[in-house]
Amino acid sequence: MIISTLILTVCILVVLFELLSMLMIFRSCRNIRCTAVSSEKVCEREDGYLIREYWNTGVTFELDGTTRSASLETSTFCQKGQVLSCYYYPKKNLVFRKRDIKAVLRSYTIPAFSVGLVFLLLTLLFSMTSLGGLIVSHIFEATGIILLIPFTVLGIGFTVYSVSAFRHTSGKRVTSVSAQVTDVIRKTKSNRENTRCHYYPIFRYKLGNVEHNVTSRIGRDDPPEIGSTENVLADIKKGGLVEYKDVSSSFVLGVCFLLIACLLLYMIVF
Repeated sequence: MIISTLILTVCILVVLFELLSMLMIFRSCRNIRCTAVSSEKVCEREDGYLIREYWNTGVTFELDGTTRSASLETSTFCQKGQVLSCYYYPKKNLVFRKRDIKAVLRSYTIPAFSVGLVFLLLTLLFSMTSLGGLIVSHIFEATGIILLIPFTVLGIGFTVYSVSAFRHTSGKRVTSVSAQVTDVIRKTKSNRENTRCHYYPIFRYKLGNVEHNVTSRIGRDDPPEIGSTENVLADIKKGGLVEYKDVSSSFVLGVCFLLIACLLLYMIVF
C-alpha cells in the first residue's frame, strides 16, 4: 500500500510539473506572421553523400512596433513575400513554426510527461478498482489478452499493407518510367554493436510534360551510382513514386500473426 501510494504521488508530481512547464511556455509564446525575404537551399554532405537537405529561409516580422529578422529551416522553397504563420518565444529569442515546437521544450519534457501520465493512469486503474486483483487471479487469461491485442494489430496491419501494395502496383494508376539517380541520401543507424548506413536515391523522371524529383522511401544497403538510370513505378495521377517492400513476405507475416491471435483467443475462451 505504501509503495503504490509513493508511485502514485511521484506520477502526479511529474505530470503536474511537466504540464505546468509546457503551459507556461505556450503562454509566453506569441503568434506572429513572418514574411519571407530569401530562401537558400542548404545541402549537408558527408563522404560525398547527402545527409541533410533543407531551405534556410530568411524572414522579417513586426514585434512591439519594430521590424525584426530571423531565419527558419523549411522543407520547401519559400517565395519572396510569402507569409508564414510562426511563433516567437521571448526567453530564447527564437522564432519557430508549429511543427518545430520541440525547439522550445526541454529534451526530456515530452517523454517525462508521457511516461508519467501512463504510469499515473495504470496506478489509478489498479489501486482504485478491482481490476488489479482480477488480473492477478486470472493471470493466464490476462496474459493472453495482453498478447492478443498486438498480434491482432500486427496481423491486420501487415495484411492491409500487402493488399494495398498489390492493388497499387497492379492497378491502372501506375506506370513504369525510366528515372535517373541525381543524388543519394545517406542515413546512419548506430547501436551498441555496430553502425549501419542506408542509402536513399533521389530520382528524376518525366511523367507527361512534368519533371519530378522524388526521394525513395526504401533504404538500400549499397549506394546506387549517381547518374545511373532505373525503372521505377510512378503514380499517374499524383506523379510520386509507388514503392513497397516485399509484398509476399508481408502477407505471410500478416497471416501468421492473425493465426497466432486466433489461437490465443481460442485458449482464452476455451
